[in-house]
Amino acid sequence: MAGLKNVLLVEDEPMIRDLYRIALADSGYTVEVADNADEAFTKLGKFQPDCIFLDVMLPGTSGLEILTELRSNPAHGCMDAKIVILTNLAQRSVADNAMEHGADGYVIKADIFPRDLPKVIKSLEEE
Repeated sequence: MAGLKNVLLVEDEPMIRDLYRIALADSGYTVEVADNADEAFTKLGKFQPDCIFLDVMLPGTSGLEILTELRSNPAHGCMDAKIVILTNLAQRSVADNAMEHGADGYVIKADIFPRDLPKVIKSLEEE
């Protein structure tokens, strides 16, 4: 899937969300942001992302629950979108669980600079 241009960023931490949004927008991506599941699903009614960065730890509905819904319900239009899990939990079980539920990859937030997010998207385009 070459040309991933529209990105939905679901992250509840305002500082991280802003840093990631700016880094992606500065690299030419069209970015929409959400800080919880309800906002993410509302955005999906108007915005069709090619790539979704989805935090695991969100208030209310977890990122893994959102991932499962996006992969199982075609009404959201995300069956073919690339979904990358964002986590600070360096636990292999979290990553394995996300991959089992349909994630295309994961990023440990403590191990990545915001400027590296476009590289993550480029790697997904090459798959």
